[in-house]
Amino acid sequence: MADDNGEQSGVVVVKLEGRGPLNLLGREVFLALKAELDRLDQDRSVRAMILTGSGDRAFSAGVDLHQMKDLDPADAEWFITALHDPARKLLTMAIPAIAAIRGPCLGGALELILACDIRIAAEDAILGLPEVQVGIPSVIEASLLPPTIGLGRARHLLLTGETVDASEALAIGLVDRVVPADQLMKVAHDTANTFVGMSRDVLASQKDIVAKWLELGEEESAKFTIKEFSRIFTTGAPHEGMSAFLEKRAPDFGEA
Repeated sequence: MADDNGEQSGVVVVKLEGRGPLNLLGREVFLALKAELDRLDQDRSVRAMILTGSGDRAFSAGVDLHQMKDLDPADAEWFITALHDPARKLLTMAIPAIAAIRGPCLGGALELILACDIRIAAEDAILGLPEVQVGIPSVIEASLLPPTIGLGRARHLLLTGETVDASEALAIGLVDRVVPADQLMKVAHDTANTFVGMSRDVLASQKDIVAKWLELGEEESAKFTIKEFSRIFTTGAPHEGMSAFLEKRAPDFGEA
């Protein structure tokens, strides 16, 4: 796992560093990613992060089958939990997570980007959940696929294991934007920079609300968000944000 030491600007790039040019994911990648996400979640100078693959060939072609093919049931549970931990962290951490996707993004890698808040793909991106083709079901954060692209499309991708290219991924809502490969990181940084001047507390609150929308029923979700809306007024961010807007100036949340 590596970042670009961009924390002074409030934006950090985290690179998946798996095995080989396809960045195959294994235990060590999951553990390193979770540790890095925990660190960033506690660093109040960080306003956004970009998750991408190392090198220029792939975000990641998925889990390393050499590590997984001979697991017994207990080890299989540990292995998939180790992938779930950083994916869940991406979904719930205080800062926006932006996925910048080049080349293959398959299996467990797709589950990681489903947990990100914004997904930007290069024109050469290929996305899918081909697990059924190698004898296993798609689990954990694959549960985010139906609310992202609709139940019908999700069923098709999950049951066939087929992949989609960048243009189809955009059409079905699997990614938010498609750009030329040589513009991918610039666009990701430009997107991340939109969060730099915002209140970290409010961003964290909004992410928590979205996570609860996914977890709770409509009435329970409404009750939670009413309480959270009230709580954010204890931070001073609403007064500063609205005052700045009315006074036609940039807000100064002063939270770092």
